Amino acid sequence: MTGPLRGWRQNLLAGFWLLPGLVAAAFAGLAFGVLAIDRAAGPRGVAFGFDGDAGAARDILATIAGSLITVAGLTFSLTIVVLTLISSQFTPRALRGFLADRLTQVVAGVFVGIFVYCLLVLRRVRDEGAGDPFVPGLSVTVAIGLGLLTLAFLLAFIHHMGQTIQASHIAARVASTTNAAIDRVYPERYDPTREQSQTGILDSWLEDGEPARVTPARSGHVQLIDVAALVDHAPAGARLHVAVRPGEFVTESDTLVRIWPADALEAVRTTARRAITIQNERDLREDPAFGLRQLTDIALKALSPGINDPTTAVTCIGYLRAALERLAGRALQPSLHRSRSGAVAVVEGRSFEEEVESVFGEIGRYASDNARVVVALLAALRSIGEAARSAGARVRLPILVELAEAVTAPAIEAAVATRDRELLKHEMERVRAELS
Repeated sequence: MTGPLRGWRQNLLAGFWLLPGLVAAAFAGLAFGVLAIDRAAGPRGVAFGFDGDAGAARDILATIAGSLITVAGLTFSLTIVVLTLISSQFTPRALRGFLADRLTQVVAGVFVGIFVYCLLVLRRVRDEGAGDPFVPGLSVTVAIGLGLLTLAFLLAFIHHMGQTIQASHIAARVASTTNAAIDRVYPERYDPTREQSQTGILDSWLEDGEPARVTPARSGHVQLIDVAALVDHAPAGARLHVAVRPGEFVTESDTLVRIWPADALEAVRTTARRAITIQNERDLREDPAFGLRQLTDIALKALSPGINDPTTAVTCIGYLRAALERLAGRALQPSLHRSRSGAVAVVEGRSFEEEVESVFGEIGRYASDNARVVVALLAALRSIGEAARSAGARVRLPILVELAEAVTAPAIEAAVATRDRELLKHEMERVRAELS
């Protein structure tokens, strides 16, 4: 699947209309199918469960349809309330993940779909005095069963909403998606010789002269980079440097791809713009840093004076630690790709230092007056360092020690209780002893 199609599919699945629409359409198809069975059985349909007349059938179908549209309105209202709560109390960047929640989409589709089913069956009911009397007995029985099924879906939806607005549930869901994105985007283990050799390749290209540049056709966030399509469609012998990363915001003046030799620009420009998908918002699937950003934002919001919830901040730090432990043993940047025709592409990536600094450095600046949160940060940095050492990435340890010192110094100065100061000093000494 090409880059534009993959980006279009991801945005489609993350929306709130496709799956509910498909579920509603399935119930409409069910209505036509059951009505066909009833019509084949005669004017009274299939005598199963329901044995009333046309008036009773109308009353039942109208009652179910009216109740369903009310429940659907309640469902959408609760969804909007939860979206507002998540945006204001946690982070607006988590809304995309909530809108893509499959249970919420299915429940909305079921409620609308059963309403559509009842309307389609209702329009086929005919009185005995009509020219073509018809009471679809099986269709009405199915409608009664679907009405009872609605109660189960409503209970499941309310339970799901109660879980969704919990900070721990939101953090766990973001963390799970982030870990999956790390495994997908950075599948290879850390190899220092590989990173040094690929960086050297890019340096040698720069010595060959000024490259041609491909600029974006529009402004927005880089959502997806289809490197395979870019390299496979490049001219033989072309050398490409993908200078952007998923999640970055670019404008029409920024550089997407640098090309050597410069005369290959015309052959690469259209392919590059198609291979690099730019949208209005970030997507976590190809951008693990976006998941780290969401967890960081939730922690920062929890530390704000208006909310003052350090427990949520510590929970987010725990999930961030789990993700960065995973990242500590992976090869991050840059990656090298070759085509059969001899085209070569170096794809820029985020450094481990950049990821850790953007997470713990920012939280540490806002947590200096809370010893409990700072201790959790130090424990997380120590654990991440152990993961890096186990993976052979000892070169990543100094940044962890530097961050620990930068976080601890203002916290010790701001600590009021002697016990807090001693605890912070003790944890800092553990970091130095284990990571130096």
